[in-house]
Amino acid sequence: MSSAQLTTKQIMILLCFTVFGTIFFTLPRTIMQASGHSGWVSILVGSLMVLPLLWLISQIGSSMQEMSIIAYCLSLFGPFFGRVFALLILVPLVFLSGTSIRLVGELFVTLILPETPLEIIAIMLLVLRYYLAKGGMASIARWGEVVMPGVVVLIIIMFGLSFQKVDVERILPLLNASPMDVFRGSLAIWSVFSEISVLLFIYPQIKHKNHMFKKLIWCTIIVMFLFEVIFLVTIGTFGSAYTQRLMFPVVELIKDIAIFDFIEHLESIFLALWVFINVSKGALTFYACCIGTQDWFGTKDYKELMLPVSVIMFYISLLPDNIYVSIVSFEIAKGVTFCWYAFILLIIVWIAGKLKARRTANDQNT
Repeated sequence: MSSAQLTTKQIMILLCFTVFGTIFFTLPRTIMQASGHSGWVSILVGSLMVLPLLWLISQIGSSMQEMSIIAYCLSLFGPFFGRVFALLILVPLVFLSGTSIRLVGELFVTLILPETPLEIIAIMLLVLRYYLAKGGMASIARWGEVVMPGVVVLIIIMFGLSFQKVDVERILPLLNASPMDVFRGSLAIWSVFSEISVLLFIYPQIKHKNHMFKKLIWCTIIVMFLFEVIFLVTIGTFGSAYTQRLMFPVVELIKDIAIFDFIEHLESIFLALWVFINVSKGALTFYACCIGTQDWFGTKDYKELMLPVSVIMFYISLLPDNIYVSIVSFEIAKGVTFCWYAFILLIIVWIAGKLKARRTANDQNT
């Protein structure tokens, strides 16, 4: 593992991209279908529910010393059971990273390149991830810093121009869902924020590890605010019924934007923006998968595993047969299960780490 090199600013940018790039274009539909107009409450509750997970990440990270999460699992549970348990962490990350390729591919095929085979787009995205990850985390972090100003400017433009068509009456009533429906919507948000756990794969490369919990909270606040604005602006523009029928509601929102009444159809620009965000996230998760696989096999260089991991992700991205299964059904399944899955795994790792630390302290005292 290379020496610590990632600044606090770089980590916060990458983590915000990781969460925001997951559900940016589909968030209003996902939350509206789960909890209706009360979706803004689901976003708030889901963001609060992630706080224990963020605390676990900071606690486990401080216990790992200079190991990644996979190497830490091997040290906690031994070479055999450690590898079995590590697979429970590594395999979902590989799967999620592969499915994110499918989401970007479907967007391109649906909106811009309907005659282009999905396989070609998947290969292009994997090539971008490959070359960014080949330069290590320093390369990925610098890419995030370069992209960040453009992302901020375009998001401000999008929200500023979209507010013109918002009708408050379409947002009302603010509360129209049962507590159970609000909870279902919050699980989707919790699942999205749970992807921050990828930080444990690169934790040794962070320069300043102090107060990591506070930094993670700030990332959560920033993304939560963006989610709230996106949700309210979208339903304020289209209403609840139409929003639920749209595959990519934010894309439709952008299509309605016009500058000076003659500059229209800006969705290609904003799609490029989202691709930049997703490439940052994809390169990070791809790098984490390679580092985790390196620790699992005990090899010296993660670059030896980049090509095999790329091939696995390519076939994962092609698994679902249609867009509904690859996006809508996957989001529903992930929203219900992934948050609990990640939380339980991290609790087990945290408890195992505490027990090992106690045994070590007792052995030193005797």
